[in-house]
Amino acid sequence: MMRQLFLPFLLLMLSACAGSPLKLEGVNRAVTPAMATGDKTYGNLRVVWGGMIVRTTPQKEHTQIEVLAYPVDSYGEPDRQAASQGRFLIERQGYLEPADFAAGRWISAVGTIGQPQIGKVGEASYRFPVLVPEQLYLWPQSSSSKTQTYFHFGIGIRL
Repeated sequence: MMRQLFLPFLLLMLSACAGSPLKLEGVNRAVTPAMATGDKTYGNLRVVWGGMIVRTTPQKEHTQIEVLAYPVDSYGEPDRQAASQGRFLIERQGYLEPADFAAGRWISAVGTIGQPQIGKVGEASYRFPVLVPEQLYLWPQSSSSKTQTYFHFGIGIRL
């Protein structure tokens, strides 16, 4: 009897444990960074955005991360093969180490849309949508996580 229950139990546990490193419940996937630069207000809407870090700048009370946006998949990972969707800023309270959040790293963030900011990309004026993050996730540097299999066990172990 125990042998007959073991395989279904194991399959159920494995299917329940595999998933995203981000908590994606309740996010609006329809609103992109490019949409949030317009006149329509998206304030306090919860979204998941991701892309490649352009630069990280510590400020007095927060750290600003400029990101070249890419569409994200169902796990919240940026699609590195897709066309970029403009840029956005992540403004996180406190200090983040720029060496960890270095240019070229891939990042995803879940959070709420803040007020857009006017800045520059080179010499061009640019209106940046702003994301105030609840969660940040730096994707592994070695390769796309799509080539790896992750199993998450409720105590935070990744195999």
